[in-house]
Amino acid sequence: MAKETEINVYEIATTVVNSIPGMASSIAVIGAFNSEITDVTNVSGARIAHSLFGTSSTFGTFKGTDTIDYLFLGASNLLIANITTWTSGETPVAETTLTNEKLTQALAKLRGETFDILLIAEELSDSAQSIVTTWLNEEYKGKNPHGQIASLKRANASAYADSVQTFNKNVYYINTQTFTVNGETLDLNRSTAYMCGIIAGMSVSRSLTSKIIPNITGVSPEYTTESGDLGAVLLNLNIPFIKCKNRDNNEYICVNSMLPNGLDIYINRVRDYVLKTIAIETYLGEQSSEATVEGIDNIVETVRKVCVEELHLLKDIIYTVEKVSSDCIEIYIDSMKFDGIITKINVYYTIEVE
Repeated sequence: MAKETEINVYEIATTVVNSIPGMASSIAVIGAFNSEITDVTNVSGARIAHSLFGTSSTFGTFKGTDTIDYLFLGASNLLIANITTWTSGETPVAETTLTNEKLTQALAKLRGETFDILLIAEELSDSAQSIVTTWLNEEYKGKNPHGQIASLKRANASAYADSVQTFNKNVYYINTQTFTVNGETLDLNRSTAYMCGIIAGMSVSRSLTSKIIPNITGVSPEYTTESGDLGAVLLNLNIPFIKCKNRDNNEYICVNSMLPNGLDIYINRVRDYVLKTIAIETYLGEQSSEATVEGIDNIVETVRKVCVEELHLLKDIIYTVEKVSSDCIEIYIDSMKFDGIITKINVYYTIEVE
């Protein structure tokens, strides 16, 4: 019997690839999700994430759930730390407020986890941000660096100047604006998640300075860099922002992606990428012989060759490896050499009339 032709597509499994050279796209997100799951959970796609952590018909109720689709614009996977608690009873009620206590508990669950970017689906107070910064410092010291992408909205220039002091080197972007993306106006939380997804999908070697941010068709507030404008204050504080370049073509650029530590986003991301790639943990518990020193030296040299000569993430890594005692080997990364970011080009011309 004849029958209609058909094509069938079946998903067998989802494979998360975290080893693409030059990419660092694993995101940990702390926030309120529409779910009773409170264990840290790894999800590899938006469909799976929504099935486990809910969907939102009213944005702002579950701010973590609100971020899922935007983060997966570039994320390879999400590590979700849900802070929602539920009252008992016939009709449970969700408690979604992110207190400092809940924030501390969520960070404790993420300690030691391997991921690249930390997003907190909430605008944080200065005291809460200080908690996050302390935690990031401790993770960095333990050779487990992460970069935070944060929302920040303050009443005036003075408040921004105070708040920026709570951030340090472990930050990849601070967002102070809401975006219109493909005609849809987002709130601050989703706008920050959108930037987070964009950054996760970029090679660590890419700067955002003067680069067009895709699909943004409006920002609020619109800053300028004129003296006295809040935009000029943010620029001076090394807080990046998005500005219209060509309104007719809906082109919006990041004015400057220098961050509070005075370095461009690409330098901060490459620094963390290099430190993570030096896989020396397997030597813990081994004898501190000359062969061990040589083995560690070989690991660092391999990383140098890959990051410098193959991926061109930075100009060079200058280092030494030494045995300083019977139980301690020290690696001195004397210098990570980077190219600067071009922020000024002079054009000279001459007119001749004959």
